[in-house]
Amino acid sequence: MTTEHTTLAGVPFLALYHHDGRFLRLPGLFAFARWKGGGRYQVLHLELAEDIAWAAGPGHPRWGWALQARMDTLLIHLLGAAHALPEPGQSVEADWHPDACVALGADEDALAAVTLLVTAQA
Repeated sequence: MTTEHTTLAGVPFLALYHHDGRFLRLPGLFAFARWKGGGRYQVLHLELAEDIAWAAGPGHPRWGWALQARMDTLLIHLLGAAHALPEPGQSVEADWHPDACVALGADEDALAAVTLLVTAQA
């Protein structure tokens, strides 16, 4: 895996080993992902959580599917934390798995907008 910056729709994410989310008792976005090589990740699932440690673990409904899809990484973006945007050309935009799921809460308008963005990038 790489320590390069990874972005999803221009938002910076930090890459962790997929079991290390249990240490993050903070709100944020998390993505189940797999390292594709060549400096790229593939997103398998993206979700907004009030507590990443509680949400992004083996009890998650998509955990088993993500493991079968070779998940090895948890991409995280903590809400409320200061994030420096990477310089142009210094980040890697992740790819999306064709069966990736996006769960951002009950706001269906926001979910539809993200789904369109994911579909356009795929």
